[in-house]
Amino acid sequence: MCSIGERIKNRRKELGLTQPRIKELTGISSGTMSDIENGKTLPAAPSLIKLSQVLACTIDWILTGDSPISEQISLSDVREDELVSCFQKMSKEDQEELLVIARMKADKGKGTNNAKLSPSEDGDLPSITA
Repeated sequence: MCSIGERIKNRRKELGLTQPRIKELTGISSGTMSDIENGKTLPAAPSLIKLSQVLACTIDWILTGDSPISEQISLSDVREDELVSCFQKMSKEDQEELLVIARMKADKGKGTNNAKLSPSEDGDLPSITA
């Protein structure tokens, strides 16, 4: 049976997060995270809330390990940050291609499949119109 610290550490690693990244997202220092992960201290209530959001899991799962990870927050801030970071590193052409795909996927979810490419207002980059 894993301890609270082990669960947090394992989940952090599953998500590819470093302790410095956790600090950026939660304000919990790397030293404190190290102490939590090594079982030297327990996270305070506000830290538990932040960790559950960043690690996309329930507080119950962090504390007991009983709550299934399937009860995750649907899309954590971490994923949004990761998407934005990746997007910003892409060329304009790749960004537009990704936007076209995202718009088609979003329209598909709404039941509209008649999306098509059209020039954007500035004429440089394509956009989707229904």
